Amino acid sequence: MTLLEHVVLQVDDLNAVGDWYDEIVGLAGGARTFDRPNLIGYALPDQPAQLFFSSATDPGGRQTHLALRVEDEATVRRGHEVATALGAEILHEPRLWPEYGPDYYAVFIRDPAGNNLELKCHASTAPPTPSAQPSTPA
Repeated sequence: MTLLEHVVLQVDDLNAVGDWYDEIVGLAGGARTFDRPNLIGYALPDQPAQLFFSSATDPGGRQTHLALRVEDEATVRRGHEVATALGAEILHEPRLWPEYGPDYYAVFIRDPAGNNLELKCHASTAPPTPSAQPSTPA
């Protein structure tokens, strides 16, 4: 398991940054593997995207998004408890995030410097993926 799951940096001109990083990440053997209107991501071959850029959402400042991979859902919930006890702002309570993947379980916390810290794991509680096999009537 790795500590760093992914990083998201906010930018003013996502298209220009994307064009630039398409070239730079290519030098390292990677490529753009995630492409949405307000978010792009890069990865090495056969690896999940780890470097993301999003359209800026904080006028007058930049919020960095740092995601740390933890072992399991209990650890995500424990991180939520610790952050709450420390007086941190909870951006999003621990839950499954199916828009990011069927087993994506995370909590989002504002750290003391104003950054968006995510604690994320692959959930064992994810709903089963439907079979690709066609069903036959009984």
